[in-house]
Amino acid sequence: MKKTTLVFAALLIGALAANADSLVTNRPAGTDSVNWAQLGSPETAIPNPFSFTTGLGVSGVGTYTYSGGLTMQEGVTWGGNFSFGDYLNWTDGTAGPLTLSFAQGYSQIGAQIQADYYGPFTAQICDINGCFSENGLSDGNGDGSAIYIGVSSGAPITWATFSLTSATDGLTNDFAINEVTLNGGSVAATPEPSSLLLLGTGLVGFAAAMRRKFARKA
Repeated sequence: MKKTTLVFAALLIGALAANADSLVTNRPAGTDSVNWAQLGSPETAIPNPFSFTTGLGVSGVGTYTYSGGLTMQEGVTWGGNFSFGDYLNWTDGTAGPLTLSFAQGYSQIGAQIQADYYGPFTAQICDINGCFSENGLSDGNGDGSAIYIGVSSGAPITWATFSLTSATDGLTNDFAINEVTLNGGSVAATPEPSSLLLLGTGLVGFAAAMRRKFARKA
């Protein structure tokens, strides 16, 4: 029965590894996206919460932690290091972390991000399975050098939260993201790690019970 237990353990570890998330720092080609131009011209107030639609027609909802945001455009109303003409979703100085929820799951969600005030900052992206951080430098070069931060997973990602954990003068609620890239389209639903853990625990318990049963017969 030891072999059976080892097989169950190997299957459990393999399933957990398949669903493990990873940080994405380079924008992928993507199969879908969210362009913030749909929310209005530069300096249009964004309510909290707000609705949006991806390029392929998938509906979504955005939620700021504290207040509403503003649409901005690089080189027009925003002097940062996104690419010229990029439409942005700005937290308007105080709105804080921004959560985007989608009507279907994706294998990757991410966007370029910049702190409002120039200088070093640390960005963070979270989904249901955890968080990842990446260091960036905010400047006014307008050259598309804003860092890309994304998360990918073998399990469907239906929401992601963008935030800053450090920034110049400590203004972590003040940042903007540009177009959101959704890579891989929808993915089939798979058990979350917590469900897999319960399954694995049950399998190991079953294997242990079988060992005891056979030991008594012997």
